[in-house]
Amino acid sequence: MSMTRCCSALAALFVMIPAGAHAQQMNYPQTLYWGSGLIDIPVAWVSPLSGDFSLAISGKTVKGSELSSGLGVGKGINSNFAIYTSILGRAEVGLSVFSDAPEWGFFGRGLLLNEEDFRGRQGIVGWIPSLAVGLENVGPYSHIDRFGLGYFLSPPTNANPNRNHVADSLHVGFNTAETVYGVATKSFSLSELDKDWPNIGMSFSVGYGNGLFKDDGGLGAVYSHHATGGVFGGVKMDFYPSPRSVVSFMFENNAWDYNLGAVLNWRGLQAGVYWTEMGAGGVSDTAHTPYNYDKFALTVGWQSNVFGLLRGHVLQDKVSQLEAEQKALLAEIDARQKRVQSLELDIDRYHAQNLLDVEQRRAQAEQELNAEREALKRLEERLRKLEQNTPPPQDKPPQQ
Repeated sequence: MSMTRCCSALAALFVMIPAGAHAQQMNYPQTLYWGSGLIDIPVAWVSPLSGDFSLAISGKTVKGSELSSGLGVGKGINSNFAIYTSILGRAEVGLSVFSDAPEWGFFGRGLLLNEEDFRGRQGIVGWIPSLAVGLENVGPYSHIDRFGLGYFLSPPTNANPNRNHVADSLHVGFNTAETVYGVATKSFSLSELDKDWPNIGMSFSVGYGNGLFKDDGGLGAVYSHHATGGVFGGVKMDFYPSPRSVVSFMFENNAWDYNLGAVLNWRGLQAGVYWTEMGAGGVSDTAHTPYNYDKFALTVGWQSNVFGLLRGHVLQDKVSQLEAEQKALLAEIDARQKRVQSLELDIDRYHAQNLLDVEQRRAQAEQELNAEREALKRLEERLRKLEQNTPPPQDKPPQQ
């Protein structure tokens, strides 16, 4: 299937999703190189809480990676480390380190439209996907390829004892700094389309970018036999084996070839395995370049919230204190409600007796009843404010 047909199918799925379906909040793992997304492509998504962060290290079997070594995992393994954080649920910024030289690049993404803002709307508005624009490889290393390869450290000399980054002969034609992309993403759950269907999360993304998505350094077919001219897209399917875990299966075209992968996220710990460049297979030129043959990759990572980590013990103590106060208030409210019911029964009995000698007791009971009602009202107001100020639990299951 051509990439044009894939993109057309993704666009059709955007329209087919019912406007009234209320999709679950989707979460995305960290990619091999640049922030959140699928395997190697970004998505139109930003973690909704400020201070949410993710860090991960990945390794990919790349022959010829001695041209530009990775993070030192071993010969033939190109490795990468990346970390990012979210800001106000609308932006994601981070740093990728793709060499132990080191070579590095910043990345970022801004969410222009969030599909969660249009959930439940009628008509075409309810079908609006999330839209985002982003940057990758913001830094001085403009000659890297899609694997982060491109430089070696020059040996020291008497004239220049410092070791400098120099682009190797294979990568001098690349210009991938400040790669710009745009992407659209639509997500939903199968159970939202039909209540009898299982709770399986689905996500479809399509986008376009230059630089890392389009620039082949003048290598042409040596770099990729399946280039799309900068168009990329992919699909993700989520399963929830437990309240605190999610297993994601992903398939994508990263504008160069097809990738397949699976990621397990358990309580913020991430582990993934991928089969990349599936369409290339094994060809005769693999001894000279790191391109045009299939590869395997692994990743491990961790997702959490920086504010939760900094204030975890303080918040836990506060929650315990507020829960104890809430329990005491509920007990007092229950006791006063029972007292109110008893007084109401006494008043009804006094009305029925219609005796002059009990009129004063009836009036006194009404006064006590009014006082109890006022006290109960103040307690309920205090409980309401207490519940509003109680922070949420720190350990929560994946959002669905």
